[in-house]
Amino acid sequence: MVQKIIMPSGGQTTDEMLIQRWNKNPGDPVKRGDILFEIETDKASMPVESFAEGTLLAIIYKEGTLVKAGETVAYIGDPGEKIPEEPVNLNFKQEAKEFEPTLLQDNVADIEIKISGNSQQKKDLKIIYASPLAKNKAKIENISLEDIANYCSKNLIKKADIDNYIREKQSSDGKVDSYLLDTTSMRRTVAKRMKESVLTSPHYTVSVDIDMTEVIRMRKKLNDYLTDNEYRITYNDILMKIAAKAIEAFPLINSSYQEEKIKVFKDINFGLAVGLENGLIVPVVKQVNKKSISEIAATNTRNIAAAKNNKLEESDITGGTITLSNLGMFGINNFTAVINQPESCILAIGGIIEKPVVKDHQIVIKEMMNITGSFDHRVIDGTLGAAFLNRIKEFLENPRLLFFDPEKYLFEK
Repeated sequence: MVQKIIMPSGGQTTDEMLIQRWNKNPGDPVKRGDILFEIETDKASMPVESFAEGTLLAIIYKEGTLVKAGETVAYIGDPGEKIPEEPVNLNFKQEAKEFEPTLLQDNVADIEIKISGNSQQKKDLKIIYASPLAKNKAKIENISLEDIANYCSKNLIKKADIDNYIREKQSSDGKVDSYLLDTTSMRRTVAKRMKESVLTSPHYTVSVDIDMTEVIRMRKKLNDYLTDNEYRITYNDILMKIAAKAIEAFPLINSSYQEEKIKVFKDINFGLAVGLENGLIVPVVKQVNKKSISEIAATNTRNIAAAKNNKLEESDITGGTITLSNLGMFGINNFTAVINQPESCILAIGGIIEKPVVKDHQIVIKEMMNITGSFDHRVIDGTLGAAFLNRIKEFLENPRLLFFDPEKYLFEK
């Protein structure tokens, strides 16, 4: 029995996924649970397992194709079985859009051959496919599609191929002073979501400088205590736990403005912005308010490694209620972050630097760190945002207000 393989959903923020790689070829045997192909959503790359067993009869969409959720991408069945719905032009159905075929003839004689139906000479015809955008671009630029096909050696011409052709031609003529880069699915989604965030929620920011002397001392003591563990306690882990404690006094920080109502979440699910080569991803530590600092550290360590190796699953990147973004490791002292919709707060963490500080009427050198909170003014007023950051400052400068010994701090939930 022939079974369809359907493109899975990519989550709440996108209905299109990019097929990165097929791990099986038509004719290959497939077992239930085999990694059939890998997809890229707007947030992560993830493998797709086969729910069917048999032979891969046909692949509908090739690698590098954008496909909508719910579309049939392949068929699995017994060897020799015919697929129930033979797709038009199986090999070149690309980007979940219709592409019109374009016949490229080397000369006029080829056109006559096609009409006369000479099957031998028909084989000499070159057939390519061009997207509507590519055809329109070629027409505007007065470029032959045949030239593009010869340039990129492709049977499917996309707008990006024409852009690359123009850029290279201009460069060779010495007429170009800039160049264009093709964007990935992740980069396009980041751009879209950042724009939507600023247009959706009225942002305001509040900053506070924090003396990190006690936290630095405590972190060293904690990591000395964990010498045999596979993970280390980072400042991000500590900040997540302390911010979660502060939210207990200000629950509106952990909320979302939805349909003219404010949805307040009981669980504090903390996202951590992780920069990748081609974009940004935010894996989430669920229920930080119910986790110990060691559990938070272990989850962050695992999530960051998975993000860098494209191994995050959908459940790892959804459900966040507040986000932390840290650029301190790049020597950034302070910055403003854009809220990760539909959340109401994001904390931007700067580096820890030595600064002269006035204390007890004397100038002393302290290890200082800046936190800038971006808040959705529809939910969080300025006084509330300021009070929340001051509570974080109080806890960070006096961590003994929360915990008194390493074992309790590490494993207290």
